Amino acid sequence: MRLDDWPRMPFLSEELCGWVREHLATLGLEEIAVYAVEEGGDDDGRRVLVATEVGLIDYHYGPRASTARFAIDGRVFPWQAVRGVDLRVETFRLLALEHRTRWSFSVLKPRFSAGTEDPQLGRALADFAKVAVIMAEPSGWPPPGDEPKAVPATETSVPAAAPPRMPRPMELTPPGPAPTRSASRPRS
Repeated sequence: MRLDDWPRMPFLSEELCGWVREHLATLGLEEIAVYAVEEGGDDDGRRVLVATEVGLIDYHYGPRASTARFAIDGRVFPWQAVRGVDLRVETFRLLALEHRTRWSFSVLKPRFSAGTEDPQLGRALADFAKVAVIMAEPSGWPPPGDEPKAVPATETSVPAAAPPRMPRPMELTPPGPAPTRSASRPRS
């Protein structure tokens, strides 16, 4: 989904899209994909991720001090800094001929997660995730816990690492007087 599609994404307003467009124009960038979710306790804050050719822009939009004063804060994460991009999809049967699909997307850095069962928002989330997976590759993948399993030592040609060394016992005695030496004759 793009900023021009804001009426179709429920969490984007005309003001918010205008401010993001202004930032992108100042930076000389175009958005590739955009995704927004609600943020904050009163459902008036927004978290917006904007994928650009140089990186991921993470925006926080909401009221400051009162609901009449809204502001937006953004931070650019170069694609090389984006970590742990993960898109998951699950489709399940409700009734005999009815099904529902749940999309979930997460990023470890910047920390973000979203999920939806709405078909239109699911398409937007999948489009955004596709861009993030491609642009963050290879530095954004694999997320921790999904790394390839290590090959057992018997199947490798590299010798196994030596077991860790145990610490040496130390005797803790109170220090005594220091020995004195003559300064005129250095010891060798």
